[in-house]
Amino acid sequence: MFYARLFPAVCVLACMAAGCRNWPSVGPDYEASRFAQGPEIAAALNDGGSDEVSAKIAQWWKTLDDDKLTFLLESALAANREVAVAEAKIVEARARLGIANAGFFPTVGVGGAYQRYQTSRNNSPFVRVRDSQFQAGFDATWEIDIFGGTRRRVEAAEAGVEALEAGRDAVWVSLAAEVANTYVCYRTAQERLRVVRANAVLQEETYNLNKSRAESGLIGELPLHQSAYILESTRSQIPPLEASLEAYANGLALLTGAFPGTLHAWLGEGDIPSAARWTLEAIPSECIRMRPDVRAAERRVAVASANVGVATADLYPKFSLLGSIGLGSVKAADFLSADSVLYSLGPQVAWPIFRGGSIRNNIKAQSAVQEQALAGYEQTVLSAVRDVRNVLVAYDREYARHESLTQAAEAAQKAVDIADDLYKRGLTDFNNVLDAQRSQMALQESIVVSRGTISQHLVSLYKALGGGWQ
Repeated sequence: MFYARLFPAVCVLACMAAGCRNWPSVGPDYEASRFAQGPEIAAALNDGGSDEVSAKIAQWWKTLDDDKLTFLLESALAANREVAVAEAKIVEARARLGIANAGFFPTVGVGGAYQRYQTSRNNSPFVRVRDSQFQAGFDATWEIDIFGGTRRRVEAAEAGVEALEAGRDAVWVSLAAEVANTYVCYRTAQERLRVVRANAVLQEETYNLNKSRAESGLIGELPLHQSAYILESTRSQIPPLEASLEAYANGLALLTGAFPGTLHAWLGEGDIPSAARWTLEAIPSECIRMRPDVRAAERRVAVASANVGVATADLYPKFSLLGSIGLGSVKAADFLSADSVLYSLGPQVAWPIFRGGSIRNNIKAQSAVQEQALAGYEQTVLSAVRDVRNVLVAYDREYARHESLTQAAEAAQKAVDIADDLYKRGLTDFNNVLDAQRSQMALQESIVVSRGTISQHLVSLYKALGGGWQ
């Protein structure tokens, strides 16, 4: 009979608790900002061409057509410690989301006790009792989320998970760009070293020629010493370049989770990775909106908005259902009988009447946090647009610079050939040869650096567009 009366009440309470997930909640309902899709952003980017851009940025490193770079990027994603930290933060956030969801369910405990007792004869001179007490049962507390405090906590936790997932994507975008840029720097330093060593070989030949001619009395000692100092000056550039190769190789090892010093042999010799020139006349604003750092900033606004609701819910009463059921008896033999059943069931209301203004000030504080998050989101969007425009112009202008350097180097080579021929025929002094060689070497090195810079700007462009996390 007892269970028949209890069952309907339990069903009603369970339906109320389950249905409260869909009730309206106090506090502001979040609406995503459309700032990143505004006309100013579209105008700044010359909005358009989403299909072309999206196809290129998804796995942008493949456009550089370098198998070792692809392997390094995959290794970095699998073994980099920063990625591992970001993944662990997501696991933590998902666990906290589970904690927040637990607020929709009752807390249930079970307990039992045995007690042997005796009353004092001095307290009750006529009766002295020696007896036992057996007790066991369940107790439960269930807060009905009428005003939405728990729902807002879950909303904040869900947005927090999404913000950390976007943060992990941002780590990957930055990591991929850093790996690619370091690899480009390594190959650029290798190419510069090859240029310097090749020029040193040619200058050594010139020095040996002058030495032979000086020993024969055909020229004085001045051209000999001039060719010696230009040779040694060129050789002096080799050690710093070798040191930079070591630094870049160790940097790649760190980024990919390997021990420094283990990649040198595997890297070997190679060319600077490059891709066909990308003429980008229009950039879809969708790329800006989907950048991981922009998505993370937008999700932080959602977290802050939900936290305003959590703070607002403290203004309202909290309704809970308390219940317990168990067995109690002074005799072990009667413990499991129906007469040993005991229970309690009833509602509880708690309403903070006076907290010295702390609740309303907390609402103001959380609202201010939301305003900060919104301003941070808009600043992130503007910074993203700036990054895209800056690197796009830098990429285009470096190509123009490279073309001029190439033409200058061709002219310098002709000048070296002419000066060298005139010098060997005794029609000009050695200063003209030195000037031509210095100019040629500087231009050759500038061309190599420019090629590396073009590739680095391309990587930075893909990073600015948020490429790679897909």
